[in-house]
Amino acid sequence: MEEINKKIIKVARTKSGVPCLWESLMSFTDLKRSTIIVNKDGNPKPAFFINPDREKQALVPIAVGDRICKCFEDKNGIAISVFQIEEISHMKNEAIITPIYRKSSLVTDYTVPADFSKIVNSALSKFKNTEGRVISLPKINFKHED
Repeated sequence: MEEINKKIIKVARTKSGVPCLWESLMSFTDLKRSTIIVNKDGNPKPAFFINPDREKQALVPIAVGDRICKCFEDKNGIAISVFQIEEISHMKNEAIITPIYRKSSLVTDYTVPADFSKIVNSALSKFKNTEGRVISLPKINFKHED
C-alpha cells in the first residue's frame, strides 16, 4: 500500500553529474507557487546557481533524506506538501520521493506540526516577499586543485 504514495520526479544534473532540484517561485494573478529544498533537519542547503529574478531561482544539490516543500496559495487559502527524497537514480535523471506531510486550506503556525514548521515557514516566507527571497544558502564555491 505504501508504494502508492511513492512518486518519481525528474531531477536536473550539473555537468559533473550531481543531482539537483530547482528552488522556485511562480506568481500569477490568482496563484502563487513556491518550492524549496532543505536538508533532513529543515536547514537550507548551498546552491550551485542563484538567480532570484527568475522562476527557477536556485539550483540545489540533493541527497537521500533531503526534503522538498511545495506551497500553493490562491483565493481559497494555502496548500502545503512536504516530500522526502528516498532514492536518487544513478542511471536516470529521476528520484523517488514520498509525501511526509500535507495540509490544505488556510495554514497558520498553530496547524503545522513542530517537525515541519521550519520548512513550511521558509516556503511560506517566499510568498510574503515580493522579491521572492531565495531560501538556499549562497552559491557553492568551487576550488580547483592544480
